[in-house]
Amino acid sequence: MKIRKIYLLMSVLWLTGCSDFLEESSQDEVRPAMISDLEQILLGDGYHDNHNFFYMTEIFTDNVKSVEPLVYVQDEYERNKWRYLWDSKMFDDDGGGYYNGCWEIPYKGILGCNLVLDYLDDMKGEDLVRESLRGEALVLRSWYYFHLINFFGVAYNQGNPETDLGVPLKLDATVTGQFFTRNTVKEVYARIEQDLLRGNKLLSTNRYDRNFFRIDHLAAKAILSRVYLYMEDWDKALAYADSVLMVKSNLLDLNDGGRVYNTSSTPDEIIWVREYSEGYSISFQPRLSPPFILSENLIDIYTDNVDFRKSLFLYYNSTITRGYPGISKGSSDYGKMQGIRTAELYLNRAEAYVRKYLAGGQDEFRLKALADLNKLRKYRLNKSKYAEVDLTDGQELLDFCLTERRRELCGETSHRWCDVRRLGVMVTHLLYDSSIEYEQNMEYYALPIPKVITEQNPSLVQNQ
Repeated sequence: MKIRKIYLLMSVLWLTGCSDFLEESSQDEVRPAMISDLEQILLGDGYHDNHNFFYMTEIFTDNVKSVEPLVYVQDEYERNKWRYLWDSKMFDDDGGGYYNGCWEIPYKGILGCNLVLDYLDDMKGEDLVRESLRGEALVLRSWYYFHLINFFGVAYNQGNPETDLGVPLKLDATVTGQFFTRNTVKEVYARIEQDLLRGNKLLSTNRYDRNFFRIDHLAAKAILSRVYLYMEDWDKALAYADSVLMVKSNLLDLNDGGRVYNTSSTPDEIIWVREYSEGYSISFQPRLSPPFILSENLIDIYTDNVDFRKSLFLYYNSTITRGYPGISKGSSDYGKMQGIRTAELYLNRAEAYVRKYLAGGQDEFRLKALADLNKLRKYRLNKSKYAEVDLTDGQELLDFCLTERRRELCGETSHRWCDVRRLGVMVTHLLYDSSIEYEQNMEYYALPIPKVITEQNPSLVQNQ
């Protein structure tokens, strides 16, 4: 059996049906024989280093505003204003400039996962490790598809998932000349759910020591909770949040300082984390003079001198002429981090309880939602000024819960992008030098597929 390195280096050209890929050859072939060989492929090509693809979505949301750029960032402004205004050419040479990372990077990770899944049964080694690795690859693949469907498909709870177009499902590493078409949103979510459930079962029954840089059964359950929340399956969303928090419920007390992704001093809040570079940071990492910065719409939801998240999650870089806020909570002793934290599970569960309270009126759900929200806030607010929240009106409680979610999760793994879409938020953007307001109803919005991808594969229908 031969697995050619060209499979790993050619990204996702197999998805476009590009004939050149079929003509490639490589003299440098690897011949995996052991499960440990495939594990290295998963670590190198499934868990690739570039995770900026899910960080760039902040510019599409109400967390961001435009400011006058200094001369040396004028090019960055000209490039990113296409994305800020949701222009259909935002990823193209004749628009915002060539960029296909939000399509190519996830599919590259999927290819690495598919290679492992295709050849795992042929490898020698311990069965426990084999099945654990299978579960890990399934969950990681679902993570990539989950981001792809939320980039290029309409939100599951909006429109009609049975007919709305999602992304192509490629579930093996076989190279063909086929032009792949887009599966529906429902089909993609069904595969995500199937892979997560199977992966969770395999990881739960075949325990294999991992650090928090790799997916384990808790990460699988946490992703399931998020998926079901987006699907509005409240019972399953809170059930999987429960299953995580029963094992790992720790929260970092911001009264003691520190960063939620500081992997040496605060690992208990981290369920799964990956490093990313700043190669595609717009303004959300601390930088000198970015042309797009955090909006007052976000900054003003934090209470000064009460909510420590304002000083520890957000960043204010003051210069002689002006100051620039950004998001800095991804900083850690290992570099820049993104991932899944226990805080999200409290918020998932709280929202599910509120939704159930609104649907049925049972006060026990209201009280359980408040318990989760107040516990999180206890670890985020100044102890000397902390007071529990007690809301009885269901809509007020939901609004408070969603605002708390925004406070806690801004700048992480496309949370705000996914939330404004599933909540149908109308986002308004204004360029610094214009009086024209640009509005986008996120209810039915999906990103345009980069033109280079549709040119390579004419079978891909473009989003309108």
